[in-house]
Amino acid sequence: MAVRNNGASAHAERVICGVAVDFYSIMVPDLYDPTAIPNAWQKFWAEFPKKDLPLHNTAFGVSTPIEGSNGKLRYLAGVEVKANYVAPEGFELVTIPAGNYLDVAHIGSIATLAQSYGEAYGVVFPTTGLEMREGPHLELYDAMLNPMADDYEMGILIPVI
Repeated sequence: MAVRNNGASAHAERVICGVAVDFYSIMVPDLYDPTAIPNAWQKFWAEFPKKDLPLHNTAFGVSTPIEGSNGKLRYLAGVEVKANYVAPEGFELVTIPAGNYLDVAHIGSIATLAQSYGEAYGVVFPTTGLEMREGPHLELYDAMLNPMADDYEMGILIPVI
């Protein structure tokens, strides 16, 4: 497992359609369910209409805190769709507002992703001098790569000013 700071960059507004799940952050270990996100992705890939998949291989994980829940998050596993897309039954739409994101690459098997999150938020982010802003926290995946491979790479995107 390794992380790499790819710097901050601007991202355009996007609409993501996917499967949502509410779960407690890994920072609340007694209540964290390690199966919640993999189950959301499994449901997404099994049930999302194949004809509606984008031509590129990019998939998004979108995390937003649930107000007043002390560590509970809403996670959406999905892909970018057009603004006027009508979500199929069982799927939700979320709009990611335009803004800047610090892109920290996770390199290694997805099994070590929790360690990379610790590095991204606890080591890399504090050394940048950037300020976190309100907004969804993102995961950026290449859906064609093997997430269990030692050279797997994905983005952990932290909203920044």
